Order: sequence, then structure tokens, then C-alpha cells
Amino acid sequence: MTAFASLIVASTLVVSAAPVEVAAAEVTWATANSVATGDQDFPAIAANRTGQVAVVWEDDRSGTDPADNAHSEIYLRLFTNGTPVYEVKLSGGGTSGTAWRHLSPDVGLDDRGNAVVVWADDPDGNGVYNIPYRVVSPTGTVRASGQANASAAGTQILPKVAVDPDGTPNNAAATAFTVVWEDIQGTGPATVKAAGYTNMTTKAYEVSASQTTGEHHRPDVAVSASGEALVTWDEDADANGSYNIGLTRLARADGAVVLSRRTANSIGDGQQRTSAVAANFAGDFTISWVSDHTGSAGVWSRSFTAAGTARHAEVQTSTGAGAGGPTVGIDDRANAVVGWTVQGANPDVWLRGLNPDGTTGGGRLAAQALSQSTAGRQEQMAVTSSPWSEVGIAYTDDADGNLSDQILLGVGPTNAEWLTLRAPHR
Repeated sequence: MTAFASLIVASTLVVSAAPVEVAAAEVTWATANSVATGDQDFPAIAANRTGQVAVVWEDDRSGTDPADNAHSEIYLRLFTNGTPVYEVKLSGGGTSGTAWRHLSPDVGLDDRGNAVVVWADDPDGNGVYNIPYRVVSPTGTVRASGQANASAAGTQILPKVAVDPDGTPNNAAATAFTVVWEDIQGTGPATVKAAGYTNMTTKAYEVSASQTTGEHHRPDVAVSASGEALVTWDEDADANGSYNIGLTRLARADGAVVLSRRTANSIGDGQQRTSAVAANFAGDFTISWVSDHTGSAGVWSRSFTAAGTARHAEVQTSTGAGAGGPTVGIDDRANAVVGWTVQGANPDVWLRGLNPDGTTGGGRLAAQALSQSTAGRQEQMAVTSSPWSEVGIAYTDDADGNLSDQILLGVGPTNAEWLTLRAPHR
């Protein structure tokens, strides 16, 4: 039985109608980074159906100023059933005497345990970024390296990656994935680009996922077993300064648009920004984002069928004001788990579960603070769900108030009562 499954009964006990805080005993906690010196930030997390969780982060273990991200490196750590398997540094430093940086990593994980990591890379410290990727084996060996953006012109930032869970047709051993990023060329408006790979170094396409008019920022991506890539982003195609959540789907073979570009949100008042998307094996997906159409910021969510049909209008997921940084996972029954950070004097990380129709209850996790400690700052929430609805979280923690963060990993909660009845998957 996995570390997730072994704590199922305890974690379902915390589900209630009102927000509650989960005691540390309900979750198996670990510090994702093995070296505690310096400052660790911006975690991302991914899970597969075989009990594995991958966590990636920015690591500035040699720095003395937590506010300065110069010389940050990218680290990846894989856990199986809650036990660490490996930790590996994936970036390569930079030019001596410059403020080189490796920033904003993301990770995807296939069902064989192969991880794909991307980040924004400025090894010469000139302020211009490209998007490298690494494919890492289940034992921590780098299997392939490359650069997602073919042209180094302009600057490429805020990458995201999603991995096909079961490889490609006629080649289940292939590690297939899609990378998206924000592309800025000179003084021109930002667009969203996507690059799809049918295997580690076999690039099938690089296309504009967004419209080419107006401004487009902060993409996210999800890939189902079909290999098609769902892409979301902050969309202002008409350049009127009002943002919606853009949505499209790209074909595996050539990046052609197979779900027409559209807005994921049905309410257009205010600003809709910073979306997160997750898809399951069959292609059902959930999108969460920040909206201020009620007068204060909150996280809203909407679920869709594999055909791209909305199951419901967006529902407010977060509780209280000041919620941001949405993150989302989804299981094979299309139950979603949504995380966010509540800002304030002592920021904290929250999550809740949703049914496919946007309702709560019925075994879904109630809205609750989910952190090991409430002292100091807990921020930058990242959440994932396995196909079995096993929930993993990662966030930055500064419980001692020294402004230097660690990356905490929590496993154990489940977002579905049915998980307690099934046989262990390993």
C-alpha cells in the first residue's frame, strides 16, 4: 500500500462543511530539498498512477539574500510511496562574474516514472531567457536534453510542461510531452508558444497556441493519453486591457488547433488571470484561475468534458478574500482538487475538492488549510492528483521567519471515498 493510501482513513476524517485546518498527523510530511541552506522557491509537483511524486524547485543554497534569485539552480526530487528515490541538479550554473539565473521550473511525470523538467534559463546573465528541458529516468539519470524554443530571438519565460501518461502510439516506451511558454519579441506583444515532442528529442511541432493579436501571458498545459495538448493562458486578443482565460487544444502530430480558441470563463466582468489546467487519462479537464469580478480576488474553477464542453459555469473555489496562485489536479473520475495561497500578514496554503459538476461534498476534500505549520509564511502552493485521487502538495515554508524558504512535500490525503475500497495499485 502506498504512503498515500495508508493515510486514507485519517485524511477523510478532516472533510467537513466548514473550513478546517489539517493537523500534521493527517499528512506524511517531508522536506523536498535535502540541503536546507539558502533559499528554495517556486515548487512544482506531478504524480502518476504508480505511487510516484516528482517535485522541482528553484534552489539558491549558496545565496545569502533570500530576495536575490541570482545563481538559482533547478533541482528535481522523485519520491515513490513517500520515500525519496533520487535528487538531481538539472541546470548548469552560468558565466562567472554575471548574475546568471535558472527560474520558474515545472515538471511532468509519465506512468513509468520518467520526469520532464523545464525552466527559464539565463546562463550568461544578460536578462534574456530560453526554455531548456531535461528528460530524467526513474533512477535520476538524464536521458535527454534540449531547448524547447527553436529561435533564441527575444526572451522566453514562464514555461510549463505536461507529459503523455502512456507514451505514443506503437511506442509505449516513448516519453512524449508538450512545453508552453510566454514569448516576447522586442517591443511586440507577448504571445504563447507551444512545442510538442513525440519522444525525448523528436520535436513534432512548434506553434503559436494563442492568437497573434493582443497580449497573451502565463500559459499552462495539460496532456491526456491522446497526446493532444490543452493550453490555457491570460488572453487579451482584442487588446482592450481586459483579460479572459484563453483555451485551445493542439493535435499531437503537428500542433494544429483541434479545439477552437475560446475563453474558458463564462463571466467576463473584471480580470481573469493566472490559470492552471489539469487533464486526466481520458481527456476530461478542470481549469482554475483568479478572478476579481466579485470585487475582490478569488479562485474560480470550471470543469469540461474531453470534447471541450463545459459541465457548469465557473464556481468560486477559494474561501475569503486575497486568494491567488491557483493550482489544480484531477483524477480519472474527473474529480478535481484545487489549491491556492491566501495572502496576508501570515500567508497560508489551502485546498478543496470538487465534483465534476462543480459541487462539493460526496467524498471530496472540504476547503481547508493544509500546511505542516501555521507559524510564519506558507506560500506558492502546488497540488497534484494521481488517477486514483491521491493528493500531493508542495509549498514554500518559512515557519521560523528568517525569510529563507524550504520546500515542504505532503502526501496522504485523498479526494475520493472510493479509493478506500479499491486494492492497492502496487
